[in-house]
Amino acid sequence: MRRNRPAIIIFILLSLAVLLFTACEEEDDSDGVIAIVGGKELVEEDAWKLMGADPGSPIPASVVEQLIRRELVLSEALDLGVTVAESRIDEVYRNLAAHDEVILAGGTASKIRETELREQVSEDLLYEAIVEQEVIARISVAEAEIAAFYAEQKEELTRTPLRFSQIVLPDMETAEAALARLDEGEDFPDLAIELSLTPEGSQGGLIELDTAESLPVAISDALTELGMGEMSEPIETDYGVHLLILEESSEEPFTPPLEMVRDELRQQMIDERSAEEMENWLLSLEAKAADSTWRAKLEELPRTEEE
Repeated sequence: MRRNRPAIIIFILLSLAVLLFTACEEEDDSDGVIAIVGGKELVEEDAWKLMGADPGSPIPASVVEQLIRRELVLSEALDLGVTVAESRIDEVYRNLAAHDEVILAGGTASKIRETELREQVSEDLLYEAIVEQEVIARISVAEAEIAAFYAEQKEELTRTPLRFSQIVLPDMETAEAALARLDEGEDFPDLAIELSLTPEGSQGGLIELDTAESLPVAISDALTELGMGEMSEPIETDYGVHLLILEESSEEPFTPPLEMVRDELRQQMIDERSAEEMENWLLSLEAKAADSTWRAKLEELPRTEEE
């Protein structure tokens, strides 16, 4: 019997080793799992890709929710039999691959990237297709609703013509020198022609616009504070240092007729309703899949400072 003892010990040790190896393998398989949706594991790498972040970066719980919702939408698309034509997938893939640095470089990494990119394109287009089918296509806006919305937005749609003159100079020192010359009695248009860096300088610096929306915020704000004929202090923007004078406009405020803005208003209403309907639809998918969805506890996730 004693002669068999070493064999028994070796057998026991080997059995323990197999058990330990299996346990470690199972533990490794679960590493990095941050959620499970209908049996599919979502891992940290998925979150980092979505965030465009380096591996090891903190993962906000909000990103986990985005991943879960995306998987629920894709799963719903498969359940409903939504498909995307291969020709469409090929078209989008080719356009992206033509500018993908990893694919263009060639080699093993290129092959892996090709597979990943095609899969990503296929999923993105499938996501768009089911959202179009289940959300956007079900939204309608009646003409009476557009008219009512137009009446509500009429004040915001009114455009007040803006007329001002400016001299744009390269730096504050040059601007101070120009101010000194203006104080001595030189004309603003003459200095604009001589010194301004922008094209309207050759016309004495005069600018006429339907609205101030296209102007840099600093310029728009400064003009709002000026009285008619007043000149601003030097204002710095990415274009240089500006001297402004608010000019009187002979044009009256203009409200575009409904016919001119109907399409814009309709799209705005569709966008607003789409956002609301999309949220309701996603909540319904979450409720339907509640029993088959698992999330890692918040304290188990790498956390961002704001959380």
